[in-house]
Amino acid sequence: MKKYSRIFPLVAILLMAATGCVQPVEIQPSEEREVFVKCILEKGKEKQQAILLYSGGIGDERFDPVMEAEVVLSGPTRSYPRTKSYPMHHIGDGVYEAAFEPIDGGAYTLQAFIPGRDTLEAVTTMPQAFSISSHIVPPEVWLEEGNDNQPDLNPWAFFKCHQAYEQMKASGGRSLLSEMPGLLFRLDSLSHHHLYVLGRMEDASGVVAPITQLATNHRLVDNVNVNGKKYGLSRGAEMSAANPRERYDIYIKQGYAELSLHDGYLRIDYPVNYDNGLRNIYQVILPSGSEEPEDVEIIDATRYFAVVGDFDYGYWGTFDKQEPHPVLYFCSVSEEYDRYLKTVQASLADAEGDLLSTLYGDSGGYSNIRGGYGVFGAISTLRHDCDVQKQYVFGGPKEGYYVPYPAYPALLPEL
Repeated sequence: MKKYSRIFPLVAILLMAATGCVQPVEIQPSEEREVFVKCILEKGKEKQQAILLYSGGIGDERFDPVMEAEVVLSGPTRSYPRTKSYPMHHIGDGVYEAAFEPIDGGAYTLQAFIPGRDTLEAVTTMPQAFSISSHIVPPEVWLEEGNDNQPDLNPWAFFKCHQAYEQMKASGGRSLLSEMPGLLFRLDSLSHHHLYVLGRMEDASGVVAPITQLATNHRLVDNVNVNGKKYGLSRGAEMSAANPRERYDIYIKQGYAELSLHDGYLRIDYPVNYDNGLRNIYQVILPSGSEEPEDVEIIDATRYFAVVGDFDYGYWGTFDKQEPHPVLYFCSVSEEYDRYLKTVQASLADAEGDLLSTLYGDSGGYSNIRGGYGVFGAISTLRHDCDVQKQYVFGGPKEGYYVPYPAYPALLPEL
């Protein structure tokens, strides 16, 4: 992708003016230049940071740090529910820092006092609490052709899925079992969320590389970063592969072959009442060693969605954090940060850099900084390791069955 001149990674904020044979250009004094502010509160982070830069000068591409500001954050904390102020200390290069952790749904204010200027001010609200649950579904073809006669091919307690599938067919409905094979996700919350899904390859040392191609069948996905490619469809000759994992991957790709791939991330507007158009299904729970149903579990299939891409889920493998493995980050952002990021999406679609962790200094789009420009926002992140764990049932199939690892709170990863 081409490099866009208004993307400024945090490690390279200070750009040098052109020298050599280029005619010198006079830079405007600080008091005549705009101030760019970026402060993203992050749940789970002990220290919050704000960066203040003077913009302007040569083609609006020179940024200098604001060294003389007094920056204050204010808002509630768990131990102090009323509004409390937190002075931010300058730690160098225009970066200001304060030790406190924001809470779910808390409203916060950022103020910056710079000599000779009006006060810069902005407000934002932390996203409300949310959780990501997951469910593993086998491909429909295994229910129709394999049933539980091929335990080497079917890594689940298969009679449960088969009973639910037959019930769904009898009722004439479309369900998870017929429409959405693989590992599925559902966001649970009492409020609307602006959700960004990032993919990373990680090992024991941390992030190794980004997952650059992602796709989803969520109906409310934003298509601004669709790259025109489709999720890969395996060839017929590959269907003869003897390896169960290879066959599983082929079936999954067939199920989602028409989905568009997105570059770098997925942006999903996730309302409280999201409905994917599927029916609720009834999964029959059988006691060990019995063929008669003991209980019925209702699974709300209407809120699930799939995430696939240029990575493989860890079925049949042994989950080892020492080895590279795929990870998905589900990031809920505040209204202000979402509007700012949509501006970045629209104007920097071909840009290099990571959407959420790179410093973008484009002044032509959305800003909630009164007296300057930039963004004051908030983010809350859940991490899901794209592997599954085997569980055994006493007296059940000796191969056991697979369940996904739960998503858990995490910080936004940096490349």
